Amino acid sequence: MHIYRRTATDNGDELGRAIPGGSFHCVADTGRSFGGRYSHLHLDWVVLSRLEVDQGSVVTTGDRVPDFSVWHMMSARCAANGQDVAGNELVEVRPGGGGTMRSADVAQVTTFGLQSSLFVEAPELDLPFGSSSSARHSGRWRMPSQAPRLRFEAVTQTMWHQLEEQPGLLESPANRITLRNALFEAIAPMGEAGAFRPDRATVGRHNRIVMRLERAIEEAGDQPLDMVDLCRQVGTSRRSLEAVVRQRTGKSPWEYLRWRRLWRARAMLRRPDDDTTVTDVAFRLGFWHLSRFAGAYASIFGERPSATLARAKGQSTH
Repeated sequence: MHIYRRTATDNGDELGRAIPGGSFHCVADTGRSFGGRYSHLHLDWVVLSRLEVDQGSVVTTGDRVPDFSVWHMMSARCAANGQDVAGNELVEVRPGGGGTMRSADVAQVTTFGLQSSLFVEAPELDLPFGSSSSARHSGRWRMPSQAPRLRFEAVTQTMWHQLEEQPGLLESPANRITLRNALFEAIAPMGEAGAFRPDRATVGRHNRIVMRLERAIEEAGDQPLDMVDLCRQVGTSRRSLEAVVRQRTGKSPWEYLRWRRLWRARAMLRRPDDDTTVTDVAFRLGFWHLSRFAGAYASIFGERPSATLARAKGQSTH
């Protein structure tokens, strides 16, 4: 099996839909716009991906493919599951699990995934990332230095460049084999140079709270969530939900929900139907006080919602 796909967009929801194998949400945390790119390469037992965002962002990844262990290397000023990520660390997501990333600035995340069956079907590869000590847990793989990671990133950057320049590269079986071998050769030194440290049990519990929160938001669609119903759907108290969401996103649950709805309003106003009005969008999303909605919108995006809508419809805002 082989897949190569690249998506560039100014819409976080669209970027999330481009990522196979699990639910995904990406929302700008700083700035007035969103921009991101995602590249995905799947070569049999190994998956390689790269996520780039042009501003501070909160990224929530839901349940991933259950038979892959997924490892992330993040650029500076990124936190995973509420804790900063060092340059010599890889963040592991256990098979079927998810997590949260928050960046304070422009960010890049390079990810590789290894299929669990690989270590049974090809033990000759002797890859350290498949050991039973880490395969059932999430945590950090810590290396003495950044050198193995930098070598890996240099190899993969060359691959991404060639795949973009030569779209027919993967049509050759010989190229697919040599690319896969190059990935294994770049991954192995990182495992041989490091050691796994599992997350505390609370990290997994908090991940599940965030995943249930995102699922509740997704199922609600454009409808606002009642606080009592939300706590019941997430399966935790208001106080616990407050602590976890604030740690992961920097916002209270209610600020986070409002923030998400404001970004949803912007998406609707930028791609309106002929009869779309600001009032319709505001009321549909539960913003019952129009002047406060307009003020909150302007504080984030630097313009009133009416200006966004007028520009989208090709009308003058003067």
